[in-house]
Amino acid sequence: MIENDIFGISRSGSMILDAVRQSQAISRSDLTAATGLPQQTVHRLSSELLDNGLLASLPPKIKGRGKPSPELATRADGAFGFGLAVDTDTCRLCAVDLDGTIRWSATLESAPNDPDRVIDETRALVAAVIRELALPRDRIAGLGVSMQGFRNTRDTAFRTPTRLDRWDRVEVQSRFGMIDGLPTLAENNATLGAIAELWTGAGRQHSGFAYLSFNFGFGAGVVLDGRPYLGSSLNAGEISRIYTEEENEVRPALQILLKELRKDGIEIESIAQLRASYDPDWPTIDRWVSLVAPQLNIALRAIVALLDPSIVIFGGEAPADLRQRLIRAADLEVDDGRGREIPLPDLVLGRNDSDPSLIGASLLPILTRLFRW
Repeated sequence: MIENDIFGISRSGSMILDAVRQSQAISRSDLTAATGLPQQTVHRLSSELLDNGLLASLPPKIKGRGKPSPELATRADGAFGFGLAVDTDTCRLCAVDLDGTIRWSATLESAPNDPDRVIDETRALVAAVIRELALPRDRIAGLGVSMQGFRNTRDTAFRTPTRLDRWDRVEVQSRFGMIDGLPTLAENNATLGAIAELWTGAGRQHSGFAYLSFNFGFGAGVVLDGRPYLGSSLNAGEISRIYTEEENEVRPALQILLKELRKDGIEIESIAQLRASYDPDWPTIDRWVSLVAPQLNIALRAIVALLDPSIVIFGGEAPADLRQRLIRAADLEVDDGRGREIPLPDLVLGRNDSDPSLIGASLLPILTRLFRW
């Protein structure tokens, strides 16, 4: 793990910053209860965070009797992160601020399955964007990389899908190295989608949830106690592992939808093309949903039984209409044999429709170096 050296924030300072981020606006007195830190410590550290530009002071709000209390909020320009999403058909790069707002984004010209060209183009673009946006170098946390696949080892080497086979077993952080003097981190795309929803989306008010990532493949991310959960081998959320070889061919992965569309004479070759050309009136859509619904429900029941999340977020690259249809097709009702109801999570659409794994990738260096995740 990269040390939390940016701005020299202590672990207690990170706790305060995270409590402010989660609440969006909070008084110092409420911070004491939220963090469990002594009042004097909260006052001293929050003052330091104000002085170094990570927090901002908001106008006081009247809450009942007594003198109104000023509140604290994070400063969007207090920190920045770059993110790169290496997907099966495109690579996208962006820069976000501390609030998770995209300040700049672009699609790379390099083919996704050409690591050397992707890395070289990323290096050039990061340097150019820093100059173009005049980003203070001492406020840039680094570059996060979103990869597809699972791990065999506890590092950032992924076993990638066929379309990304030249990335297979490549130790991503080492291969990228320092990008324009900035450290590189990497994580699975589904986990990063969950991070994006936790930070700015449907998961912001939930300490525990599951995130389903409908991409070329089908994966999941897990958030427990307000943090992404990776598991002992860093493979938590590899939900497709529950299927047999036959079931794998009818799981809710978009590659299966592309095959069904081609059967109907609709030539869609990539996920990017699917998103751009998506027509909710295609008869193929309802047929595909019916085809994959049984495997979707197996995955949902496994998640509910093992994690008991408050919500399950339907995210990934699939168009919102398609994810909404999958929600409608979901069936979690299971009779316990005695007619008793079992509490079930809400199924909700992800709010980061544009590019959840990319946003999560750009937040990864920020949360690692400022928030000690």
